[in-house]
Amino acid sequence: MRHILAVTTATLALVTTMPAMAQSPAPGAQGTEEVSLSEIIVTARKREETLRDIPSTITAQTADQLEAKGPVTGVGDLLQLVPGVRFNGVQSENLAEVSVRGSGTQRATSADSGVGLFVNGAYVGSSTLGGRNFKRIDYFDIARVEVLEGPQGGLYGRNSEFGTINIVLAQPQFRDTGRVQATYNATQKQLQLEGIVNQAVSDTVAVRLGAQVTGQGGGIYYNPNQDEYYDHTDGYIVRGQMRYSSGAVDAKLLVDAMDMNLPTFVNQWVLPPGMLAALPQGYTGPRYDVPSDVKNGVHQNVVRAMLIADVDLDDLTLTWTTMGSRSESAQSFPAAVDLATQANFQRLGQIGLYPLGQTSTYARNKTLYQDIHVSGGDDFMWMAGVEGMMQNDYYTRDAVTNPCPLTATSSICGGTPTTPLCYKLLPTSLNCPTVFPLAFGARQVTPSKYRSAAAYGSLKHDIGRLSLSGDLRWSYDYKEATQRNYQLYTSNLSGTPSSFDFSQDSISYSATASYNFGEDLPMLLYVKTGSGYRAGGVNNGTYIAAAPNPLRTSYDNETTTSYEVGFKGSFTRDLFLRLSGYISNTDDAITSILDGCTVTNACGRAGTYFNLNGGKVRVKGVEAAFDAKVPLGAGVLALGLTGARQDAKFVSVAAGVSGLPVIGSPVAQTPDWTWSVNANIRQPIGENLTGFFNVAYNGARGGGQDTVTLATPYIPLEDIDNVDLRAGVEFERMTFAAFVKNATDNVIPVLKLQSGSIPLTNRYNNPRTYGFSASYRW
Repeated sequence: MRHILAVTTATLALVTTMPAMAQSPAPGAQGTEEVSLSEIIVTARKREETLRDIPSTITAQTADQLEAKGPVTGVGDLLQLVPGVRFNGVQSENLAEVSVRGSGTQRATSADSGVGLFVNGAYVGSSTLGGRNFKRIDYFDIARVEVLEGPQGGLYGRNSEFGTINIVLAQPQFRDTGRVQATYNATQKQLQLEGIVNQAVSDTVAVRLGAQVTGQGGGIYYNPNQDEYYDHTDGYIVRGQMRYSSGAVDAKLLVDAMDMNLPTFVNQWVLPPGMLAALPQGYTGPRYDVPSDVKNGVHQNVVRAMLIADVDLDDLTLTWTTMGSRSESAQSFPAAVDLATQANFQRLGQIGLYPLGQTSTYARNKTLYQDIHVSGGDDFMWMAGVEGMMQNDYYTRDAVTNPCPLTATSSICGGTPTTPLCYKLLPTSLNCPTVFPLAFGARQVTPSKYRSAAAYGSLKHDIGRLSLSGDLRWSYDYKEATQRNYQLYTSNLSGTPSSFDFSQDSISYSATASYNFGEDLPMLLYVKTGSGYRAGGVNNGTYIAAAPNPLRTSYDNETTTSYEVGFKGSFTRDLFLRLSGYISNTDDAITSILDGCTVTNACGRAGTYFNLNGGKVRVKGVEAAFDAKVPLGAGVLALGLTGARQDAKFVSVAAGVSGLPVIGSPVAQTPDWTWSVNANIRQPIGENLTGFFNVAYNGARGGGQDTVTLATPYIPLEDIDNVDLRAGVEFERMTFAAFVKNATDNVIPVLKLQSGSIPLTNRYNNPRTYGFSASYRW
């Protein structure tokens, strides 16, 4: 790690010398005022179009627009101003998920995401740990973020069932530009250094090099036992790109890597008295200084290569996209409390909680993605392509449990079978048994593979101002997984190994009709219908015939069909309005249920969660977005407003299965209302000196946290009112800014964990943080 940091630091040092070699004028530090939102070029339909001309609900944010709000520290910052979107962060990037238009994020957390995750048009999602969220390397040095709402199965295929998010990375340009930037978060004592160099080597070759290094000396959530912070971030991201453009060929080669330690989650115990036999007096633990004697943390590393080429073949264009990636995500977190807290429990005569419990997960993903499509036409614009993907995953889960019975007078057993340890917490504590009678825990090993293939096409025809378009895709998915369970720290199997496979094909489509009112009245009215699917899969576990809900080896695809009507209009170049309403029906909704086993019933063992097709979900909603730029004195005010109302409910469930959602209950993690306001003011205050101030607010109301069943009560989502501020000045090529995240200090539980009706723990969002940044561009 030390030598890599030295290399990246040297890279940043090299970057700082580049301005002297700059040949071309530098662009403004903030470019958002020169570009009308409706004129932003996007590739939502795998061809370049302006945002205004796409008959669909799409939001695009450029890198400059995102930077104006403040530093991007997570995917939530990318999506903060998108109507109908909820980012479920739950403190850990490994466990975070995106919800679009009622897709929810808790129906089946071991399945693929219902939202397609793409980078440069290549699929980067997976069903492994961390695979339902973008990684930090995905939003380093970006050009823009495109969010397409509603089913996108016709063009994007698997798992683009409720929408697609495509992050477009900045590519090499044929001019000499670059930037260096330092960002310091004073609350967390976190310093991030970033440098980008873009060089035109010749008329046909350009390169782009980038590096980001992060270090942190403080934090918000602290572990005093190990003198470390749960929200600690450190590591690096590096990227190199080369572009060749000559005649009919425009090809880009990208290679990048990331190695980072990231924040993990912190649970605060909130157990009321009289609810748990082991803690009859209840327990409220600390929120910020949370002691732990076991390992905590998240580590991610990624290595990736991409080749994207466009070849002009006279009357048609061939586009080639290849991506190969290897990623690892590891996370460790405690199950309960530390030894000192357990000693206090026993001092009060309570059994307490096992203080050395821990869960450690590791996921390795290898993905090879290939897309080839050709497009052409004039009166009839068409596209035809094929796509394939191979993923090999390896997943392990180690759960450390107590190898001795826990009582109010027992010592604490720990260690391993070869090195058993005994912690005598009180002078009156009984000694540990000579031989620990129970297993030290369990280890689950699950290698799996996923193969997917597709053929697709689209057609668009304009009849005067009327435009008709359609997409059609055939997809085939195959999954296979094997699971072995062991007694922890041993090679002893606990149960019979299982191996299951799944295969299914699917047809997805979309059909759109739109009417353009013309240049004199730049407005677009459209109607659209389309479908998408979330790929089914396999369940791993042990089949027990006596279980109330015996494990099912596999589950089918989940499919969604949506109907939408929308309007887009530019009343002037700088006033842009979007309205849409939709209804979607999801059949064979993938749902996670418990097999019903307990140690006290006929199973004789703890329950196992698995996925099945549980019923039907219906979502209805309306969305609106308004963007304007108006003169303000000698400067300009850029204003963005969004609002969304959605209603997502289970309208039917599968017959003959217990443990399924209650009919009429809401889909988890879907607020009833979301809205946002973004205001950016820029004013000249002197020669070559411009001041700016940005306010970004997003709010949410209503909705439930978890899927509601007869055994799981409704838990309301907390109201969200988040305000981010950024202010500063630009002087020639330099920018100095101060920022505040969560300015109103709106701290709420983002996740409430409970057992049935018994509350246990809470996780909270970050309180107010502030910091500073300085950058130089050329």
